[in-house]
Amino acid sequence: MNLNRVFKSTLIAISLISGSVSLNAVTNDAQTNEASLYKPAKFKDLEFKDNYARATVLSALILNRFQFEKKPFDDKLQSLVFENLFKSLDVNKMIFTKEDINSFKKYESKILSYYRKGQLQIGFEIFNLYKHRLVERYDYAISLLDKGFDFKKNEEFVLDRDELDWPLTHQEANDLWRKRIKNDFLRLKLASVDEDKIKNTLRKRYINRRNTVARMDGEQAAEYFINALGDSLDPHTTYYSPSSAKNFDVSISLSVEGIGAVLQKHFEYGQIREVVAGGPAAKSKQINPGDLIVGVAQGETGQFEDVIDWELDDIVKKIRGKRGSVVRLQLIPAGTGMDGKPKEVKIVREKVSMEEQAARSKVIETKSDGKSHKVGVITIPSFYEDFDARKALEKNYNSLSKDITKFLNKYKKSGVEAVVLDLRNNGGGSLNEAAKVSGLFIGNYEKVVQVSSQNGDINVVQSRGVKQEWDKPVVVIINRFSASASEILAAAIKDYGRGVVVGSQTWGKGTVQTFRDLTDFLQKDVEYKDLGAIKWTIQKFFRVNGSSTQLKGVEPDIEFPSSVDNEKLGESSYDNPLPWTILRPAEYKPFADLKGSIAKLNTLHKDRIANSGSWNLLKKENAYRLKLSQRKSYSLNYETRVKEREEMDAQIKAFDKERKELGEINFNDLKLDDGLARGEGDLKEELENEKKRKENLDVVARESANIASDMISVTSGLNFSR
Repeated sequence: MNLNRVFKSTLIAISLISGSVSLNAVTNDAQTNEASLYKPAKFKDLEFKDNYARATVLSALILNRFQFEKKPFDDKLQSLVFENLFKSLDVNKMIFTKEDINSFKKYESKILSYYRKGQLQIGFEIFNLYKHRLVERYDYAISLLDKGFDFKKNEEFVLDRDELDWPLTHQEANDLWRKRIKNDFLRLKLASVDEDKIKNTLRKRYINRRNTVARMDGEQAAEYFINALGDSLDPHTTYYSPSSAKNFDVSISLSVEGIGAVLQKHFEYGQIREVVAGGPAAKSKQINPGDLIVGVAQGETGQFEDVIDWELDDIVKKIRGKRGSVVRLQLIPAGTGMDGKPKEVKIVREKVSMEEQAARSKVIETKSDGKSHKVGVITIPSFYEDFDARKALEKNYNSLSKDITKFLNKYKKSGVEAVVLDLRNNGGGSLNEAAKVSGLFIGNYEKVVQVSSQNGDINVVQSRGVKQEWDKPVVVIINRFSASASEILAAAIKDYGRGVVVGSQTWGKGTVQTFRDLTDFLQKDVEYKDLGAIKWTIQKFFRVNGSSTQLKGVEPDIEFPSSVDNEKLGESSYDNPLPWTILRPAEYKPFADLKGSIAKLNTLHKDRIANSGSWNLLKKENAYRLKLSQRKSYSLNYETRVKEREEMDAQIKAFDKERKELGEINFNDLKLDDGLARGEGDLKEELENEKKRKENLDVVARESANIASDMISVTSGLNFSR
């Protein structure tokens, strides 16, 4: 086992918010077909296999020896792992009872030895009990639907039970579920859904979810067991089963060999959610959003397999395949209903770039100091890079830095004078790409971030392999969901005095993970089954000014209103985050001291928004969203909820009226609850809203462009060239 290879692997400033994958394994609740809807969920208890044991032993060894903050494998950790074995499955404490948990207490003092020895029996017993209990809970939920509910009674449904204990008895658990089901029923009733339709919708939903639980397999159980240990060490250490590892690779590379479509679950069907432009599905002109997949066949003559009631991941596995090979689909065309006549479509698989998830650019006209200016706004969803293609020396591999370079070159030719980088909701990605993108603005071979290893060694990551493509004003937008690689780029722009950072405080993820296949640590002359992969924290990163972004994140130079409760969301909200620390600053040369310029820009910004109806509306909507997000419980009394809904409806209509008068686009981010789960709503409406968000800039992006426009004159005497 060559463990030294760990530190030669590609480092990843791992995404905090997992991106979608394609064929996108954005897995919703799996559903079932009509024929099986009313069958009881029968299943055998899961049994573990040798490869699960091997994956467990290897994971425990790696985490014990190479975790950045080396925590002792002691009684304190054992207690935390034991707690996570239940909490990770039942975060809201509604499935297990206190008695269930106490029945496993005798194993708590031995938990870590089970990981070292690859003994998964306890983990599988807990997972099997979880399956049985959850099936029982859903069976109980289904039984309630025909009994009716007393909506005149004054009682509350608690949304967040994190600080509460598990129910003592099954009767207590059932009462929690009664309130949950009553709330689900009431939500649909408030949306004016017919009572019979409510019962049918909820019955189908619960049976689908129950049967999904029943089909959970040993691979999922092993993944859960290993991750109870990983989560106890730090929030970003994760074991990926073989299936999960493949999906992670797609999410970071934005490429996959398949048909070029994004799938979701729609009741018992796999449904086409999006068709990727330029991909095989788009080229066929026979596959459309909303189509339902009922069968998949391999090659020109292979027999069709009925995939109704399949897990989304399993459908995806059948559709993905080797480049150049043929896959055939049986599809019920969108809009024809579940009784529509299926059609057969033949597709030749290709390597597909997920353009819909890549960076995108828009140039707008702004005015500042009586002059018109062109400002380029680049929206960056993630720091993507096709690692395998890069290692294979493919010339045109997918990467963020390549895409941004293309945008900047177009800007230079078209007279763009300033750039806005929108990093909102960008959870991170490739550390290599964070350094390269920074280099496009600060120059080649400049120090971007300092990285501290477990042994105390400090490595400085530089912007290699690029040149400075942009020497004009830069504004970076951040928010609470900007994390990791986003924080590296924002901090580099800020510390070098290269641009201005606007928005709200970032997530505060200042750690670096590595992602490795477990078989890399085994003898190369022996063939092993795929054991999955592990991502673990091996380093901590620091800004060039010496400060870590861990917990504290990056603060904006100009603050915008936020709708997020920072105490509930962010690195600091985790149970066991690494602490904030500081290093000696690196030797680097800032372009300028922008304090005076920032003060002027902030004054201009405040003057502008003081008379901006759009900005005032943003502040009011954000304050309203924050208030809604902090709610912990809901009344289950019909009249009380009707009154609350009427008040909310009036507020939303007031916002919409004001938005219309201002000429602002309604992105439908704030609307009345329709009571539907994901995959049950109107796909056409969802896609139209997504399209509007991509094609139009919101008030935050536009005001950031105004600040960039102001920066042209305010910093005109400064030299941003290297």
